[in-house]
Amino acid sequence: MTPGDDYSSVALHDVAELADPDWTDAGDELRRVPSAVAANLNVAARDRIRHPAGSEIRFVPRGTETVRVTLSAAAETVVRPFWGSFQGEDVLELGPEPAVFELSVPEPLTDLSPDAAVEAASAFDPWVCRLRFEPWAPVALHEVAGECRPPADAETPDRRYLAYGTSITEGAAASATHLNYVSRVARNLDLDPVNLGMSGAAYCEPAVADHIAQRDDWDVATLALSVNMANRGFTVAQFRERADYLVERVAGANPDRPVVCATLFPYHADLRESGDGERARAYREALESVVAGCDSGNVSVVDGRALSSADGLTTDLLHPGDAGMASIADGLCARVGDALDG
Repeated sequence: MTPGDDYSSVALHDVAELADPDWTDAGDELRRVPSAVAANLNVAARDRIRHPAGSEIRFVPRGTETVRVTLSAAAETVVRPFWGSFQGEDVLELGPEPAVFELSVPEPLTDLSPDAAVEAASAFDPWVCRLRFEPWAPVALHEVAGECRPPADAETPDRRYLAYGTSITEGAAASATHLNYVSRVARNLDLDPVNLGMSGAAYCEPAVADHIAQRDDWDVATLALSVNMANRGFTVAQFRERADYLVERVAGANPDRPVVCATLFPYHADLRESGDGERARAYREALESVVAGCDSGNVSVVDGRALSSADGLTTDLLHPGDAGMASIADGLCARVGDALDG
């Protein structure tokens, strides 16, 4: 089902398709990638695109009206309401049983001073309710009741940032979805994030390359490639071949849109006595070579080790924690910002 067919009073952000959930008889599951694309991905990726990392339900209530949103999830998870860029005080808990949540514009935001309102609306208008989902479990929308409308173009950022990568991109070890590097880069640069992170499953598959290349809803992209392939036994030659197709396809199809590639962030292969530092080096050099040989002038590469130090990792020596996410975001903001201004 095309997003919005039955939910005209809201906008479904970073939702490519609605599907029948398998844990309840009603509702529509939010999916980040169309099923036609997912069918050509590895099994793990097919599962991960069901997890709503970066997906949002957005609406603007009429005045101080209360809007009731009914949601369920395949397992216990949470959704965090934001009002524009203001973080809500409550965290809403979801589970397999549909639950109704009542939302209205928080009273302090109803009389913002003109100066504060202008500053707060630099990217999102503060009356835009954004239900921001964690990537913990698939989620279904059942009903939206109450007087509301989708945000107008002027109430949301006018440029979009698309990110493809692994669990690091999806935000696996961030304390919350708004603290992963994709969300941080988007917030800092007034961009609207589209998160195509696929935990444990970012294999640079041609179907992903074709999907991103054919999308017309992004202005800048980052491709973080790919510790999943390094950890899953793909040879350097296999990685290079797939990365070459991905970079050439995405950059070549979108010559006016900058594409920033990131090599492997620091991880256990670099840090442990038993790690394979040579393999990590070869993977980084392969991506650098791919970008250097790309015919398109809109693609660049950054060494992932320059974006985050080892002490920003969690104890698995793979996933960046909140400090690591902030560091990656700071470095990528500079690169993405320069790419957009260039």
